[in-house]
Amino acid sequence: MARDRVRVNKTRKLEKSLEKKRLGMIARYIACGIAIGIVLNNVSTPPGKFYESEVGNSERSNGFPSLSKEVHADIAEASPLSDVWSCSWFPNDHLKCIELLYNRLPSAATNKERMIGGGNVQHQINSQRWLFFGDSTMKRLFDLSELKKVLIEDPLKEVGRKCLGDAKCEEHAADRCDLNINFGLPFAEQWVPPDPNSFEGPKKYGVEHPYCTDCSGCQTHFMECSYLFDPRGGSGSVCKNNKRRYGGYITMEFARDKEIQTPQFSTTQENVGHYISTIWNTPDLLGEWGKPICVLGTGNHDILLDAITTKDFIQNVFFLLKTMQQSCSHMVWLGNTCNGRESEYPQTMKQMKVWDRAVMELIESNPDLLNMMTYLDVLDASLTFPHADFIHMDDHWYNELGKFFISFM
Repeated sequence: MARDRVRVNKTRKLEKSLEKKRLGMIARYIACGIAIGIVLNNVSTPPGKFYESEVGNSERSNGFPSLSKEVHADIAEASPLSDVWSCSWFPNDHLKCIELLYNRLPSAATNKERMIGGGNVQHQINSQRWLFFGDSTMKRLFDLSELKKVLIEDPLKEVGRKCLGDAKCEEHAADRCDLNINFGLPFAEQWVPPDPNSFEGPKKYGVEHPYCTDCSGCQTHFMECSYLFDPRGGSGSVCKNNKRRYGGYITMEFARDKEIQTPQFSTTQENVGHYISTIWNTPDLLGEWGKPICVLGTGNHDILLDAITTKDFIQNVFFLLKTMQQSCSHMVWLGNTCNGRESEYPQTMKQMKVWDRAVMELIESNPDLLNMMTYLDVLDASLTFPHADFIHMDDHWYNELGKFFISFM
């Protein structure tokens, strides 16, 4: 009897202990679920609601007025078309965006003529060029991934092996005050400061030092081929994997700025667009390569301009896209990363989400842009992956994003 009572008491104690642990686990799961719900709500809340909760109907201290209800309605929800031309990219999940871009990007140019290698054996090659435009976030993508190797370092080796035929190709690299010289562009007769009413950059260093960029880490770096003969005019070497690529990164830290000025054009965007059209897109180069695919993105520097509104920013983005449209075979808009932490920086999660959604609405409302553009949304992913600082992501992020783009090259 005594043994039975002891056994019963031990069983009851064990049951109470297990029940206590079970209730504790349930409480932790509930708390975790609430926390996840709060995070998801912050990420998925429509930008209009973010904005209204922050500023109500008044003006913000940094000059951003609240958006109209009509604009909120336009950008708060993704349209039914959005899945056809945009996707959300994550470092650990490329699949949806890979499927989208494979359907959106133009095919690489295929040579009508065939390379001759190993006697009479013919090898057909395809050719494609890529250019990346943006601020230091785009520059880090280019430098911290394999993009620089694929678009500059490897192609320069291929030139030596005559993969590109009898081509004259050069590597261009420019410090922050060498842009005109790097592009071979003449200087304007008189430098014109940025127009505050047009919300043009530069704002700081580039204003104090004409023909310089505000950004100290946005050095332009690209490869330029002035003329390509028929590949058969070379040594007959076969290009690696029967394809060839080249391109680079070009500084463009604002949607509209006065950092590059010439006698012909007063803005960087017009001068770069004209340079690509006249130097990169000559009839001979177009016949061999087609127009380059352009990856663009701005916002982090524009938001620093005094009194700029979302409407002002979108007007300048429209100017940028229309200026570059004729120079590119396809344009990929790379959305902004952001940080969910409270900070004195104006590039807040709420504000960047408003601007990203407004850019999407702009593209979708212009059929000629929509037909040749893809939007890559990285904002949500940037909230949950490591940052190097408030603006920039860590090296792994840029390496993975570079792998994503290289998969199409």
